[in-house]
Amino acid sequence: MTRPRGLGRGLDALLGEKSTAKENASLANHIREFPPNKGVGHGVNAVDMIRIQNIEANPNQPRRVFDERSLNELAESIKSHGIIQPITLRKIRASKYQIISGERRFRAAQKVGLTQLPAYVREADDQGLLEMALIENIQRKDLNPLEVGLSFRHLMEECKLTQEVLAQRVGMARSSVANYLRMLDLPEQIQQMLRLGTLGFGHAKTLSGVKGHNAKYTQIAFAEKASAEAVSVRELERWIKQGGWNASSVTKPTVAIAPLTADEELALHMLRTKLSSTQAKVALKRRSQGGGQLTLTYSTAEELDAVLVKLGLT
Repeated sequence: MTRPRGLGRGLDALLGEKSTAKENASLANHIREFPPNKGVGHGVNAVDMIRIQNIEANPNQPRRVFDERSLNELAESIKSHGIIQPITLRKIRASKYQIISGERRFRAAQKVGLTQLPAYVREADDQGLLEMALIENIQRKDLNPLEVGLSFRHLMEECKLTQEVLAQRVGMARSSVANYLRMLDLPEQIQQMLRLGTLGFGHAKTLSGVKGHNAKYTQIAFAEKASAEAVSVRELERWIKQGGWNASSVTKPTVAIAPLTADEELALHMLRTKLSSTQAKVALKRRSQGGGQLTLTYSTAEELDAVLVKLGLT
């Protein structure tokens, strides 16, 4: 998912100063030695060692999916190199803390068997907690459009915020907030494509504008064709303007969407990991009758060259 335009404040504005930590040699239990706090008081850059048994997850964590393979890879990295970036917590009672950001590191550390973690401890109410977690995940590109939309809706409902106020709090244009919320109104088939990455946010945003009688089936038909042919958002917009389908005549989806098998999801994850340093996008679509289609989308000749290098073909 691409970083939303206008998200300029980030965690620095919400937390105070930018969080940094000096990296020294690894210690026992695979935790890096962070410098002791100096001076009077407990500044925003102070790092505490918190026992894992005293840390609990945020029940309103914006991220809904934690890929097991990715967690295992992170666990291996922690085992080899230690915790490089402290997690961020808030104190909720005597010796208990709740995660603001860093749940993947927390889960991976548990897999390794660590007993404590380096952490920044912040003060935040429930609204601030969700805002911080949401903004960090968006900036790290960890959320799909549906997770962003769900988090926005949760913030609006729990904190009685309008779209305008929410946009100001997260540093986005109001129109961007509205677009993410529209993802929640799309048919389940299209939402599944967003989760799997076979359809982009720009495509879904364009499809959300399709109206009329039987609009749901028209949206699904456009989505399936756009996904199968890996077309650009502009090309999809052209199809819709030309009236490739007559909304009043479409009564059902043309193709059933088959969920990926575990092996296919693993293959897709491996490809995306392999090409993560490039700008290319990889998608995998499975046909209900068997087999499937693997697509790789790039924008420039340089991006294609980078893909070939990563795949060892040049």
